[in-house]
Amino acid sequence: METLGQRIKHLRKSRGLSQQALAEACGWSSQSRIGNYESDLREPSLADLLLLAPALGVSIAELAGSEALPVATDTLDVGHARGGAVPVVGHAQLGTQGYFEEIDFPVGHGDGYLRIHSDDPNAYGLRVSGDSMHPRIKNGEYVLIEPNKPFHAGDEVMVRTLDGQAMIKEFIYLRDGMYRFDSVNQNHPPIHIPQGEVSKVHLVGGILKSSRFAEE
Repeated sequence: METLGQRIKHLRKSRGLSQQALAEACGWSSQSRIGNYESDLREPSLADLLLLAPALGVSIAELAGSEALPVATDTLDVGHARGGAVPVVGHAQLGTQGYFEEIDFPVGHGDGYLRIHSDDPNAYGLRVSGDSMHPRIKNGEYVLIEPNKPFHAGDEVMVRTLDGQAMIKEFIYLRDGMYRFDSVNQNHPPIHIPQGEVSKVHLVGGILKSSRFAEE
């Protein structure tokens, strides 16, 4: 079975890129990270995969080495793009106040799919455990993340900060260089984060029951 590192190497060479050129396309100064990934000495984080996939001209599902599942459209209200399936690439453990205490991103075969259509080629799913977002997000449910779609006031988003925190919040505004996010669980207060301390804000496209999950 082809490893993730072997896929990265194959895709890089097929596009005529050196390790240094691929690293620079991802915003990294050194090619050593690419070398470590291609040698399977390290496994890319989801944040790195979201940079690598477009630099290599593929979707995150293709980079993960997964084929789209055939879906019976007479039983599921889904579109045809991507076969109506979005890859589940990890697990998020919810801690206090809606923060993820741990995000584990096992990428590759065997992680399964969410049976839903997304026209974002880099859409991915996370399985959520913990109760700090109850009743909006329940233990064992899945969140659909669509990183390339715009978000607006009132949308739920996954926020990552430069110090490594990750959370799902409601986006309220970005004003004068300051984000305001409200908590999904109304027992927790709103938070304000300077724009310079936020690394990514990705749209939460949906919260899905476990029945939407399909094994690979």
